[in-house]
Amino acid sequence: MSIQRSRPGAYVELQAVAKSRVLSVSGRVLVPYQAEWGLPNKAVDMTDQSERFKESGLLVDELELAAENGATVVGYRVTNGNEVAASVAVASSYTIEARYPGTRGNDFEYMIRASLVDAAKKEILIRDVKGIYDTETFLVADKAEAVEALKKSNMVRFKDTGATALADVAYTKLIGGVSGTAAITAANWSGIFNRIDGLVFDVVYLPSSDAAVQAAAKQWLLDRRSKARKLAQMVVVGAAVSDDDIEAHNTRSRAMNARFIINCSLAGEHTNGKSYDSLQWGAWVAGLAAGTPANKSFTGVKVPMAEAKVDWSHSEVLKGLAEGTLMATRDGYDYIIESGVNTLTTLGAGEREDFGKIRVSMTIDQLLNDIYSAGKVNKAKLDNDKDGRGLFIAAVVSYLKTRAQQKAISSEFTFTEHPTKVSDADYAYFSLSAKPLDAIEIFNIDWEVA
Repeated sequence: MSIQRSRPGAYVELQAVAKSRVLSVSGRVLVPYQAEWGLPNKAVDMTDQSERFKESGLLVDELELAAENGATVVGYRVTNGNEVAASVAVASSYTIEARYPGTRGNDFEYMIRASLVDAAKKEILIRDVKGIYDTETFLVADKAEAVEALKKSNMVRFKDTGATALADVAYTKLIGGVSGTAAITAANWSGIFNRIDGLVFDVVYLPSSDAAVQAAAKQWLLDRRSKARKLAQMVVVGAAVSDDDIEAHNTRSRAMNARFIINCSLAGEHTNGKSYDSLQWGAWVAGLAAGTPANKSFTGVKVPMAEAKVDWSHSEVLKGLAEGTLMATRDGYDYIIESGVNTLTTLGAGEREDFGKIRVSMTIDQLLNDIYSAGKVNKAKLDNDKDGRGLFIAAVVSYLKTRAQQKAISSEFTFTEHPTKVSDADYAYFSLSAKPLDAIEIFNIDWEVA
């Protein structure tokens, strides 16, 4: 009866995915970043501001920009391996060490004193001299209790290293924190791509304007899509010195020319008062792509920009859009996304013109990812006969109905057994026909004044 047990699992899983896709928080954006704080060279999910505060102290602008549109941020702190955690060691007793390696740990200090509420216990106080983290107080009876209690600290960890009991200590700064931040070379990026390849994300932000790195990233993402069946979009950016050069942006678009790559030309002052170049605004665009529900268009979205580095002329906008460059233009006192385009301009096999829209491309990826994940769940659980294939078809059709209700795809879809390929042995063949819905961008109206 394994097929009967599999049936509700497939149905529920597909329905859950379909419903989550209309919620902005379902999107996942991968943000590699460099900083003096955070778990080095590992991915950390940050679903809200409290988690980003814990992991980054809200000190990394790229993480905050990526989160502005509701996506789950997957932070990946990149280091060169030279980072060292700040610490203080008391011989034969204990070591207090910064939670993460880097120079940020040098900003923390600790105190141990008799408890003000329980004379039999000690208080351990952890303080951030920069005042970003609030002072933490832990009430402990001994070192064993301190080890467990300080696992909850945002700043430090406690290690028992000897038999000597806790003694009172005035505020003492942690020392010895060493940076692991250095320029990321093309060779470094090759290793980063290998480490992040297996992560789950909808959009990845590439914080490099190096054309060679961007070409390598495009090939990595293409291999990931074709070989691992893990589809995702990527946002590329330019060097700050050429942010006001539309031809530099367009050259980058032509080099990418892929429906899964978005080229960010945004640069200027954010409404938060900080000025960002396109290298940083790219994180906001990646978060926008990941956090926008499938039934929403990117065209006309308001950009939280107070003043652009350059207000593009009409001819520059037309040229940029033709080349597949994502642009923000002034609309009264606001800036908006002129048109939600990706870099696809020269069509390849199996591609058509509407694939050049971010919304359409994202929907295609979502459908393929979701149906593929359902296939993995049901792998080797359904018999390769009419009944088994019918169960999978019913689950996928139910999923597609939900996507159609969300207006992610048209209601005229089909998912059936393949009309010509015959299912046999380990292989089952199906045929999917579904049209992603694009938004109306241009309204042509004839007005006859009588």
